[in-house]
Amino acid sequence: MRAAASQRGFTLLEVVIASTIMAVGIVGALELFSGSMNLAGYADKQTNATVLARELIDEELWRDVLESNERTGTEGQFSWVVVTQPMDRELKSRKEQEEGEDNLHDAAGELGLWLIQAEVSWEAPNGRKAISLETARLGELPD
Repeated sequence: MRAAASQRGFTLLEVVIASTIMAVGIVGALELFSGSMNLAGYADKQTNATVLARELIDEELWRDVLESNERTGTEGQFSWVVVTQPMDRELKSRKEQEEGEDNLHDAAGELGLWLIQAEVSWEAPNGRKAISLETARLGELPD
């Protein structure tokens, strides 16, 4: 039996071509989704590392007395280092400032700036990544 001339359908070739186009589109969409998930995961790790670095710096800022030291540790997938040290500087006396003299003196035993640095690092698929934060705080300098 032959079908009437008015009945039309898809040929096998048309079905294969349509299936191929759909498969390429689906694979492309899945790769975009995968890339987005990787970027979101990296952003999450970077945010958590920044929060941890800020917490470590805040811990040093709230200390009553600062001391030159270096602390290290780990928290989950992150390893961290906090360095606290006085900043090298010299001061002029008020009298010298008023007279415009350029004689500088060591600031030992006085209040001075302390440098606080925190670095948080973690392993990523494309190598080691790190976040570094630093700030300064006024405090008594060592003799």
